[in-house]
Amino acid sequence: MSSRPLILGHRGLSSKHLENSMEAFRAALAAGMDGFELDVQPTRDGVCLVLHDEDLGRTANGSGILRQLKAAEVPALKNGEPVPRLADALDLPAQLINVELKGEPGWRQALATVEAAEALDRVLFSSFEPSEVLQLWAACETARCGFLWDTGEALDLTADELADLPEALWFHPPLKAVKARPGLWAPYADRLALWGMKTPAEAGDLPFLPAVLIVDGL
Repeated sequence: MSSRPLILGHRGLSSKHLENSMEAFRAALAAGMDGFELDVQPTRDGVCLVLHDEDLGRTANGSGILRQLKAAEVPALKNGEPVPRLADALDLPAQLINVELKGEPGWRQALATVEAAEALDRVLFSSFEPSEVLQLWAACETARCGFLWDTGEALDLTADELADLPEALWFHPPLKAVKARPGLWAPYADRLALWGMKTPAEAGDLPFLPAVLIVDGL
């Protein structure tokens, strides 16, 4: 276990830069973060792009559905950058990249992109859709994969439910839920990736060290 959690920028250094942009990812690394979290989904021609929503509201054009377009048809981001390809983000020298799968199905393209980049050892996949996580893990048991929960879902989990989940899988609860019941999550500290905080200091009073903190800034 590391003496401190790995710090990942939520969608890059999103407190100061356009989220899910190459600018934000580079800024996270330049600020001293260990890596970053990003959202991915495929286009109609199967290219894995980094974009949070299925629509193009975060782009300069602002209209259309990502999965209905080919990658070459997707407009630029509002900062003028092209919407990043997952392959481009994987080229950055991050120690760890949390690849969140948005919607379904999308795991096949994401896994293929990570494997082609020989970056499997630097990636942690996650999704709010358990089926996406389990399908990806079944296809590649060496991939690090985790379940994402929102606050309400995480607060409703029981110790038995967590114990029944495969030991190889990671857990991604929000910090608020972990602070509400730290004893529930402490046994899984070495495979916890906590999110929902502006800075790492917000997790400083936890009675254990989680493996990963996903933050907006430092």
